[in-house]
Amino acid sequence: MPAVPKSYLPAFAAFMVVGITYTTIVARTEGAAMDGARTRWQNQHASARRVLSGGMTLEDMARMETK
Repeated sequence: MPAVPKSYLPAFAAFMVVGITYTTIVARTEGAAMDGARTRWQNQHASARRVLSGGMTLEDMARMETK
């Protein structure tokens, strides 16, 4: 007597639901962490530019060059 073929569709559907849910939650958390890191880097970069330029902004430097 041949074995009845088993459908893997329910297991695959459950795997996809769990995988998409997990990925969505983890991606949101990682995205927030990356945004925070980028903001910190931009703030540090801006601070370093201000220190190196003696407190002048880019607009101030551009005005000095055109004079």
